[in-house]
Amino acid sequence: MVINAIFMLLEIAVFNDAADLNNSVLLVLWVLSIAGLATMRKVGAAFATFSLNYAFAFNAFNVIYFHPTATTLNGTSAIINAIAIVYLFKNIFENKFR
Repeated sequence: MVINAIFMLLEIAVFNDAADLNNSVLLVLWVLSIAGLATMRKVGAAFATFSLNYAFAFNAFNVIYFHPTATTLNGTSAIINAIAIVYLFKNIFENKFR
């Protein structure tokens, strides 16, 4: 989650993509997801999983639509998100959250 928050800060600050509303929405989702996972509750894990799925879809769209220019950052983020989605679903179904 922290890695994705850093990626969104890079998108907004360094790559000057603050006009894209999705970047700001994703940054807010990441901050809330970090807090949700810190509680170790199922609701927090479910919200974090939703945020990961939203971000994965957003990153996959950027990789497909803006292929040559947005591949590195969005492709890396999409791979990290896919791994995290599988990990969170596995932990949710194993009842590791209260």
